[in-house]
Amino acid sequence: MYEGQFEVLDKLWDWAKEVQLKPEELRNDLLFSKGNYMQGAWNRAAAEGHVEILEKLWDWAKELQLKPEELRNDLLLSKNLWDETAWHVAAAESHIEILEKLREWAKELQLKPEELKSEVLLSKGKLHEMAWQVATRGGHIETLEKLREWAKELHLKPEDL
Repeated sequence: MYEGQFEVLDKLWDWAKEVQLKPEELRNDLLFSKGNYMQGAWNRAAAEGHVEILEKLWDWAKELQLKPEELRNDLLLSKNLWDETAWHVAAAESHIEILEKLREWAKELQLKPEELKSEVLLSKGKLHEMAWQVATRGGHIETLEKLREWAKELHLKPEDL
């Protein structure tokens, strides 16, 4: 993590609460705000391997008492400009710890096996690549092994991949 990023994030959240931003403003203008390439802090943290930032964002979302479907759609499965989820960008950079954390949260939200199949393991971005294809292109064997393990748990067949 870049020096001071985590502290800056904390300070921004504190100031936003100090000026008494409404929950929807905290949600839309800080937590789910998207910058360049429609990539929010969530996907950016996943791409850069910042598990601590993901945990902080998850905690803030819970503090705002977001509904499970908001956690699912606006964080866990949110997409960037290229229709890539945090799963894609973490797989591209072989951030195993991030993938495991995302999986933990998917279980917490009780995502159904069919959702995990279609929205995570078989989801394609605009380049028509799934997370395992992105990991393959990057030569990330450990990531491929982790994704294969999860595919087996979900009873995915090789022809599905």
